[in-house]
Amino acid sequence: MCGIFGFYLKRKLDDNDVKQGIQSTNKLSHRGPDNNGYWHNKDDGIFLGHTRLSILDQSSKSNQPFYKNNSQLVFNGEIYNHLTLKKELEISGSKFQTTSDTEVLSEILHQKGEDALDTIDGMFSFAFYNNKSLLLAIDYFGEKPLYWHSSDEGFFFSSEPEPLIKLLNLPVRTDSKMITEFLTLGYIVSPYTAFKGLFRCSPASMLLIQKGDKIKESKYSYHPSQCFERGRVKKPSEEQLDKITDILINSIDSRTISDVPVGLFLSSGIDSSLIAAILTKELRRKDITSFTVKYDKNLIHDESNGAAKIANFLDMNHIIVDSKNYNSDYNMEHLNKIFGEPNYGVTAFSIEKMSVLAKHYFSVALTGTGGDEIFFGYGKYPFLYKYRYLLANNFSKLLLESFSKKLSLLGNRLKTIAALSSVEVDDVLLSLKNNPFFSDDLVYKKFKDSNLAYFKDLTPENIVIQQRSFDLSIHMPNIILPSMDRGSMQSGLEARSPFLSKELLQYVATIDYRSFVKFEQKGVLRDILKRYIPEKYTSSKKRGFSFPISILINDMLTRNMPIKNNDFLKYSLKKMDIDSRWSKLVLRILILENYVNTNNKQ
Repeated sequence: MCGIFGFYLKRKLDDNDVKQGIQSTNKLSHRGPDNNGYWHNKDDGIFLGHTRLSILDQSSKSNQPFYKNNSQLVFNGEIYNHLTLKKELEISGSKFQTTSDTEVLSEILHQKGEDALDTIDGMFSFAFYNNKSLLLAIDYFGEKPLYWHSSDEGFFFSSEPEPLIKLLNLPVRTDSKMITEFLTLGYIVSPYTAFKGLFRCSPASMLLIQKGDKIKESKYSYHPSQCFERGRVKKPSEEQLDKITDILINSIDSRTISDVPVGLFLSSGIDSSLIAAILTKELRRKDITSFTVKYDKNLIHDESNGAAKIANFLDMNHIIVDSKNYNSDYNMEHLNKIFGEPNYGVTAFSIEKMSVLAKHYFSVALTGTGGDEIFFGYGKYPFLYKYRYLLANNFSKLLLESFSKKLSLLGNRLKTIAALSSVEVDDVLLSLKNNPFFSDDLVYKKFKDSNLAYFKDLTPENIVIQQRSFDLSIHMPNIILPSMDRGSMQSGLEARSPFLSKELLQYVATIDYRSFVKFEQKGVLRDILKRYIPEKYTSSKKRGFSFPISILINDMLTRNMPIKNNDFLKYSLKKMDIDSRWSKLVLRILILENYVNTNNKQ
């Protein structure tokens, strides 16, 4: 895991360009604390910078920018199948001087160019300069960030936004579409950002730059279509469970390849527990240390006891990070520093605090990220499936709306259905994410006036699949993965996610989606986990490394920072006093207001 920065100008470089390139690269030193490297060609107008976190082949021979075959490479991430690719390249005559995945990536890009991208299993963003062309790409799931800016002067890129914002003096966006999108989702959907002219690569995307001009921008791969059958729903067979297990074992095994110690971020949930079980039971790893974070039970649920019991059963060395030692860091300024742009991903605080201590024990952490998105693991999936004919049918929704007041007096699920009945069919899924404020006429009108459309032609047959596609392609790469990347990289720690395997997603896509949502929530992974751990250890509801957002809200309200001139915030605060669920919208407003105000002053 590293940081990359560079630019390809339409003119020759001067000494000041090189100086600015070095200064901008150094702003990413937290991502790669082990070495800073720079390369430039003044006549070509190209500068490449790299900050290295040494994981594979820690010798200086693998420092970057990496030179081979008259090409230069700066690379952030890991190529998990680099040993397999290396063998194939050696058979065809390639010679290697290092044991790093960097050299393998350089060699395969030299031989195949952009055609190499589909052969790579890994998390990455890179810039490859060869024969006066600059190729940039990001991995299949969007794990590793890459920001870019193109102008009359040339093309610029960076692993994080701050170096580009500072160097190019990019202004903050304040248009209504951006504001409404953030208030609705808690993030800004790539390729756009909160700054004018600044873009972020979407998953599985690539760019080709020549002489400072962007000449190609495209997707090199797509997620497979999910299988949907009709008739009786069947639970996955033992053979299918075996296949999933085999793919997971191989994925976890490849993600433990490292020349530095490897650890695990362990919650009390199914995903990270299954990784822990496979590590100890299948791969016989006895050197893994697991970490979890503990919060005050009065603020939010605490999973530390459950995680400790699982670690103890598996005979793992387990460490609990007590959040009380870090409360002074839980503020809006620090959240903005982590992301460099508005983002509701407060889980990054939890990840950061574990990473600070974990870095003393290991430099690579496995995580359960992606398990819910791959395996339809969120509770909303079975809910949507069960009530699909009520939620994605206009006639049913009209009936529901007429009875909504009576329904709201009944159980929680019927209350939710009643709330969803008041919005248009194609807005049902966003309303579910924004319950209860989409039931409020003012908030819903604000959303509709901005013409944001994330779901189209929702039907009872596709409502679950559309929700899962949104979570996999938009929600995960825009908030979940950035939270993991930024939180861990603040301490120069690499997080790897075994569930984010292209092979695993492709196999899951061949199984009828109803098999995942008709039965017990996360039933497939639970059935596999039962092979390793007694059910009593993992029977509690998993919530992940969440963060008590009340800390941030109280901090902002105490300082009375952006409240005075924001009527929408005042309105939402009054609603929050009645219904605590409005706190999500309140925090999004506070994040956005604070960020715009802070950057406009600079």
